[in-house]
Amino acid sequence: MPHSRDASASAFVTVTAKVSIALGIAATLYALLQVAVAQALLGQDQAARALAALPVQELPAAASWLLTHLGGIAWSFLLTSAAFLAASWGLLRRRPWGWWGFVAFMVLGALVNFAGIALVEHVFDWVETLPRDPTMQELQDGLTIMRQVSLVTMWGTAIAFAVLHGAIVWKLCRPEVRAEFRPG
Repeated sequence: MPHSRDASASAFVTVTAKVSIALGIAATLYALLQVAVAQALLGQDQAARALAALPVQELPAAASWLLTHLGGIAWSFLLTSAAFLAASWGLLRRRPWGWWGFVAFMVLGALVNFAGIALVEHVFDWVETLPRDPTMQELQDGLTIMRQVSLVTMWGTAIAFAVLHGAIVWKLCRPEVRAEFRPG
């Protein structure tokens, strides 16, 4: 039961937690599906053979690592999704650990979006180093446009989520909300 009598603060926590629980359940189920697919289709040796068959001279080390560790990445996503679900449940139950975990997920989630921009930029940089083929000029021109659209979209999304997550964290840090998470 909440420790504060501020109904709007209590309603904010409850709604935020319930929406997050729904998102956490969806993410966890999706991650379970990814783990199942990775286990069924992607053995370490199969990924290495697929990489060797790619018609490119040299794959960046980061891309090679990513492709050969898809199973581990899927498991990491599953564990992260389950941890977010647990933090959301803790938030709903007004547990201090739930508050801390949820705030950490909000901050880290905003930062990960910006890290994703750097990753996409790196991928497009690598694609541009591939040998040019005059018969594929239209596709190569399309990739240039795709790069610009992707980066604009990703920057807009990262900023929007940073503002949203920042607003949620700010509200969760308000004294009337924090009072709901005090033991006793």
